[in-house]
Amino acid sequence: MTQTFPQAEALEALLRRHATGRDLPRHTPHVRLADALASGHDPLLLIEYFRDLDVKIANLEDLLAACADPGEEEVQAYRVEEGIAVFLVTDGQWAVFTR
Repeated sequence: MTQTFPQAEALEALLRRHATGRDLPRHTPHVRLADALASGHDPLLLIEYFRDLDVKIANLEDLLAACADPGEEEVQAYRVEEGIAVFLVTDGQWAVFTR
């Protein structure tokens, strides 16, 4: 079954929507997914996390789908104009993965 995701929104609008009752993040790092895949490292340690779960991430759509898996409770992902914004539920950190 193919998943469908909402259209991209502006990152600032997404952050404001999620910040209800919380402060907006001071800094949201932007990371090229290709660089993160090549190094195996990113600010949120998502590449390592998904590798440990044997989830293959090769592109932005894979990252979005992995985060949307019904069994995934640690991370949430959203399509934004810049790429894919990822939110760590456990600690409130954000990062944007770009092409």
